[in-house]
Amino acid sequence: MNVLSFLLDLLSSAVTYALFGLAVVLAYRTSRVLMFCVGEIGMASAYVLRSVWLWVDGTVGGFVLAAAAALGFAALAGWILYALLRRLPSGGDRFLGTVVTIAVSIFLDGLMSAVWGGETVPLPFPHGTVTIDGASLSIVSLGIVVAGSVLLTGLLLAFYRTRAGIELQAVAGNWQLAVLNGIPAARWLAAAWIIAAMVGAVAGVSSAAVSAVSASGVAVGFSGIVAAIMGGLTSPAGAIAGALVLAAGENVTSLYFDARYSVAVPVVLLVLLLALRPSGLSGRTERISRT
Repeated sequence: MNVLSFLLDLLSSAVTYALFGLAVVLAYRTSRVLMFCVGEIGMASAYVLRSVWLWVDGTVGGFVLAAAAALGFAALAGWILYALLRRLPSGGDRFLGTVVTIAVSIFLDGLMSAVWGGETVPLPFPHGTVTIDGASLSIVSLGIVVAGSVLLTGLLLAFYRTRAGIELQAVAGNWQLAVLNGIPAARWLAAAWIIAAMVGAVAGVSSAAVSAVSASGVAVGFSGIVAAIMGGLTSPAGAIAGALVLAAGENVTSLYFDARYSVAVPVVLLVLLLALRPSGLSGRTERISRT
């Protein structure tokens, strides 16, 4: 395999996992709830995008409308998750919130089976290639790497460098103190879940663009959860690092051994990390200070 092709496949997988992981981190950091339904939200959004795009006309303008519909579906899912979690006792076990996300994942699995039959279908993206230095590179993979990198960079800058991001961090760090300082904590918590679901939708579409839209494709969300755990669950940068390590492990395994063995890489890496570095790759708890 050409080095450029290998690196493009690796980065394409890493960007997808990083987007899933960032969605998980955003939800967990603000609510201490593990977002188990991130893969289901992503793949259901991909089904919505494909259905609307084909229903309109399949043109570029139709894609814009379909993308808006997919993001709207994800935003609705995020708001429903927030509404369900808000009804839980404030001092209750956080595991109950995780159970809610598992229930939502089961519901979305049923929705995909009922509405789309769980069928495996491609997204109508152009699947051409461009030749660079003798290597044939997928246009779709190039688009995922470029667009995904821009989105990840924008999210990190917004999280760490904008007032909205700082207020969101304050809510995540200490809800009561944030409220006392006049920060609309409930509003930011709802926004966190909506944004997390929308980021998960982008990740789902990215995954489906490379392979296909299918009910079984929700498994890629597990890789995003593993990337987030590898990064420490509260660190956006750590989730991106975890995604890179995970993608590298899967692609190297597929290249030198057998692609069938790559499905075991997330579990093996997760077990090794929990055994050797339980705090995750970030190795620290992020704190917010005022200067």
